[in-house]
Amino acid sequence: MFQFLTDVLSSNIAQALIIAALTAIAGNYMRPKGKLVWSVSHQHYYSIPNVAEKGGTFPVRTQQIWVQNLGRSSIEDIEIVLNWKPQHYEVWDPRHYAPGTLPDGRHTLRFPNLSSREFFRISILDTINDLPMVMSVRWKDGLGRQIVMTPQEIHPNWKLIFVGLVMLIGATAIIFGALQGIIYLASLAPTAAVTSP
Repeated sequence: MFQFLTDVLSSNIAQALIIAALTAIAGNYMRPKGKLVWSVSHQHYYSIPNVAEKGGTFPVRTQQIWVQNLGRSSIEDIEIVLNWKPQHYEVWDPRHYAPGTLPDGRHTLRFPNLSSREFFRISILDTINDLPMVMSVRWKDGLGRQIVMTPQEIHPNWKLIFVGLVMLIGATAIIFGALQGIIYLASLAPTAAVTSP
């Protein structure tokens, strides 16, 4: 069995087929694709004093939904489904979209496309009801993935460059050490003596 596999793998046709298959697999993974992600980046409840009622307050609820294409290719036909239509919302950066309603009353926002690394926000404000939940975010080729967003410190460029250099030096050292280990192990393998006739 081992001899059969060795014979097959040493043939030119099998090697060509293996290289073609590996190239096709690598090409599939390296092909530019879109990657839709979304998050509720901000949500807050305000209790605003009501001047009409002495000592009374009224609620103001705000929420911001962040939608972004992290992929290297444009994505099309984005649909965001909210549990119901909010009292007021705005899309920023201004862009074309089509609001709609599903048969069960849920509110939809449809966007024609989103380029690579492009994003937009949907800011929602309501003074009467709770804010609607995001039921789904999808596009033509699948579902968007929900991510968690938190505030993050922005470091100066010199720190980022320093960390990048340290990581590059570390990766180079690991690769160099692995190659040295392979060379050392290869040197330990017994070699067949070549005899001349």
